[in-house]
Amino acid sequence: MRGVYTATATISGLNSSRTLLYITAPANKLVQILSAHIGNNSNETNEQCYATFKRVTTLGTPTATTLTPSKHELGDQAAASTVKGNVTAAEPTFTANSEFGRKGFASVNGYDFLPTPEEQPTIQGAETVALVLENAPTAFDATVTVVFREIG
Repeated sequence: MRGVYTATATISGLNSSRTLLYITAPANKLVQILSAHIGNNSNETNEQCYATFKRVTTLGTPTATTLTPSKHELGDQAAASTVKGNVTAAEPTFTANSEFGRKGFASVNGYDFLPTPEEQPTIQGAETVALVLENAPTAFDATVTVVFREIG
């Protein structure tokens, strides 16, 4: 499918609630979230975690790592969305009652967000949506992945 990208961040020693990854749609495109995953790469002790996507009211200037999403088809242009992972300071402000994909998960199994096509959320032009871990787990090395499509 044209215009599909994967953004991935690796977070070593994840041990606090935080924004794991956020996507800001370009002003002239709509971004559709196709799937997401949070994986536990290091800790064999299972515990209950929970994560959700949230719409951002005010992004501010969080300290995060800039990610370059990989394109699924070689002929596609580079992703126009801004994607950052592992926010370590200056968390964004979130819009009340804007969560989607909220789910509890066993840390060993990981979080999977696999909406049907009718349920795939969109990010409007210039809007930001974040994948947030909402509890403080025992430290583990995490892989965070979001697959999205740019339309327009």
